[in-house]
Amino acid sequence: MREPRQITASQTMMAIFNSMVGISILRLPRIASEHVNSGAILVTVIGLGLMMFGIGIMTLLGYRFPKTSLMQFSKQIIGKPLSFLFGLFILCFFIVLIGFITREFSFMLSSFLYPDTPIIVLVGTMLFLVAIATRNDITTIAYMHFFYFPLLCLPLLALIVLALPEVDVRHVKPFLGNGTTFSDFVQGGVTVAALPFVPIGIFLLTVLTPHTQNAKHAIRGSLLGGLIAGVVILLTVFVTIGVFGYMETKSPLWPLYVLTRMIQLPLELLERLDILFLGVWVLSTFTTILSGYLIVIYTGSQLFNLKSHRVLSYLALPFVLGAAMYPQNIFHLFELIEQIGKIGLILTMGYPLFLLLIALIRRKGNMSK
Repeated sequence: MREPRQITASQTMMAIFNSMVGISILRLPRIASEHVNSGAILVTVIGLGLMMFGIGIMTLLGYRFPKTSLMQFSKQIIGKPLSFLFGLFILCFFIVLIGFITREFSFMLSSFLYPDTPIIVLVGTMLFLVAIATRNDITTIAYMHFFYFPLLCLPLLALIVLALPEVDVRHVKPFLGNGTTFSDFVQGGVTVAALPFVPIGIFLLTVLTPHTQNAKHAIRGSLLGGLIAGVVILLTVFVTIGVFGYMETKSPLWPLYVLTRMIQLPLELLERLDILFLGVWVLSTFTTILSGYLIVIYTGSQLFNLKSHRVLSYLALPFVLGAAMYPQNIFHLFELIEQIGKIGLILTMGYPLFLLLIALIRRKGNMSK
């Protein structure tokens, strides 16, 4: 009988990268600038530092409890009742979060490509495609991320390289911002860490780690994926603010997309480079929603002791669709994403840290490693 395929460190890295480089980074320069003006680079570093802290906690848990999911080892640490309660909170959080991401993506498509198409059609189409994709096993989904990685990474690096000559370093000075306080940086860092790509990247590890070849591969892949994604995200913030300045960056909803409309290739090979990058954003959003939706159905299957996550692939659709259609407009959506994201930090960082501390105190898990 053939051995089941397992996820490698490189596939883990690429899955984490693809999940984090989504539609949220299009407005990240604006969010960072609104909090600390020219200190946006530093506040992004703070937010990404919190992200790496969360990834580190989750990898330590995965290393201590290899080949087991979050729901399985949380039962060992805090017992079934508390584990079920927190699992239910996590499930509801990601249902709402994925719905909101899909709604933002659909609004962007409606604004630039399909102004006459109803939002619910765009939302429903994306969610249906994601539901079909999650009918595959976990390893196959990891292979999908492996295939999409160069299609996302290379265009983003090309954008950064093409934008660098237009950067005015004076736009990112002073690095500590103008008239900003320590509190502004803390609030800004928390806001950046609360953006959807952070909890999705962190909790995707709870799905991938039990299926990796060994715990060391999971650690190596997750840390490398988070680091590469963090560097790329930081560079996109740098070039966006370096080109526009923090004042102009605050105006558009998605300043990074506006940047793609200004960039030109040498010899004018393509007149509308933004159309190419819009395709990249569509793909990046698909991979982010794919990972988030996988977290939803995988968590649900573990929570309710189902044989496979595939059972919930279509059953979860109405709940995510309902969450997506709740916001009244794009500004209401952004407000809700920020609120739910900050609350979610308790689940995505506080809860894993709590589990790790209790596991250390109670000497649970594989202590020999």
